[in-house]
Amino acid sequence: HLLSRRQRQMCIRDSEIYREESQVSDRRMQISYGGLAVIVLLWIYEGYRYVNTGYFSPLGWGFNILFLLMWIWRVVFKYTYILRDGEMEVISHGVGIRRSFKVDLTKTESYTNKYIKSFFKKTKIRHYIHRYSSVDPNEQRLLVFTEGKDNKRLAGIIFKCSEKFLRELRKQMPDKFLNLN
Repeated sequence: HLLSRRQRQMCIRDSEIYREESQVSDRRMQISYGGLAVIVLLWIYEGYRYVNTGYFSPLGWGFNILFLLMWIWRVVFKYTYILRDGEMEVISHGVGIRRSFKVDLTKTESYTNKYIKSFFKKTKIRHYIHRYSSVDPNEQRLLVFTEGKDNKRLAGIIFKCSEKFLRELRKQMPDKFLNLN
């Protein structure tokens, strides 16, 4: 027989090993409000320029919209990290939008306790998937996995999680952990 949506959610939750939400640092939030203030000043400048000169700058307004959307994505969106047996799921949620990204842990090449851009620059990782809030005080982590039909292309997901989440991930795959301290 068919399970109700609530029953399916309970079954999924029962298979979870560990779950955590992204955190918010007061200091990082203050800095992000400074960034928002700069964006507001740019909007005021463009509005002032339009009202006084009649000149409408599509590029200026376009950048203002882009900066605001990026700020919302990096600050307003929160993330839920869920570890299951053989799978990690990252759920992005904010401003009425909810998206999920799942990684099959059997396709994991490696993962680190710290993302160091210069260290990974020379690897053949095709693209990076950013799933973290800029106001989260936790360290950036990187999980590298294969994707595509032939499972040959490397991709990386950059996320921020606690040490406890990382310990639970290490229990799942102790041999693929890279300690970059």
